[in-house]
Amino acid sequence: MRRALAVVALCLTSLSAGCVDPAGEPPPSAPPAASFRAMSCNVRYGTADDGDDAWPRRCDALADVIARAEPHVLGVQEALDFQVEFLERRLPRHVRVGQGRDGGGKGEHAALFVDARLFEVVDHGDFWLSETPDVAGSVGWDAALTRICTWARLRVRATGRELRVWNSHFDHRGERARLESARLLARRIAAAPGPHLLLGDLNCGEASAPLAALRAAGLRDTFRDLHPDATAVGTFHGFRGTTSGEKIDYVLADRGLATLAAELLVAPGPDGRWPSDHHFVTATLRD
Repeated sequence: MRRALAVVALCLTSLSAGCVDPAGEPPPSAPPAASFRAMSCNVRYGTADDGDDAWPRRCDALADVIARAEPHVLGVQEALDFQVEFLERRLPRHVRVGQGRDGGGKGEHAALFVDARLFEVVDHGDFWLSETPDVAGSVGWDAALTRICTWARLRVRATGRELRVWNSHFDHRGERARLESARLLARRIAAAPGPHLLLGDLNCGEASAPLAALRAAGLRDTFRDLHPDATAVGTFHGFRGTTSGEKIDYVLADRGLATLAAELLVAPGPDGRWPSDHHFVTATLRD
């Protein structure tokens, strides 16, 4: 599943200056039609004052980690427009869906990248984690910031089977907002045919009320399917690479999807730089 990535450096004259695009690498292999790999990445917003860990210094490490994981469904959080555009260039076989949380290209995205070789995007959309989910830019409950969920209905090209993928980033301060966001997602999931896959930085631990609400909706943590006793699972590390603390990043699936593999990616890029302040999570699933 992992393979070294050859990169030819190209100069970019954009907000993602310092990043390079690949050229001439061999195409990654597709898995059997009934299985696919999913990945959730909080990429850390690209205008943060992160010093040596600022976006231009780590964007190539981010792209390398994603390329080695070979996700067929990728959900990113905190991605600003130029970060989404950078990933589009680095993922030419993927279709991107989703808008910024402030509407259109504005604000952070919870974008989905879908491998067009495996899936057809039948439908997609966005809603806001608030009391008025169809109002762009709305802020819900006690949230500090606007929060969004991007979803897509996918059809497996080889079989015609469909699934729905949801990607979101819950608020980091509002305790009620996180719980109500989980309940809103649970209602939306219950109202749509499955199977369902939820990717995201949910900003809450495994024993939290929001996770309980999502479990009650039929979702389970794919990582825990295969690693029920793991304790070094902290996913926010602040560019330190630690695994202490709680697991707040997830690939959740319902009973319509079986977990074949699951991993917490605790490894820097080839230059030793951490690609984000979060560890990423992946799962290989079968319908």
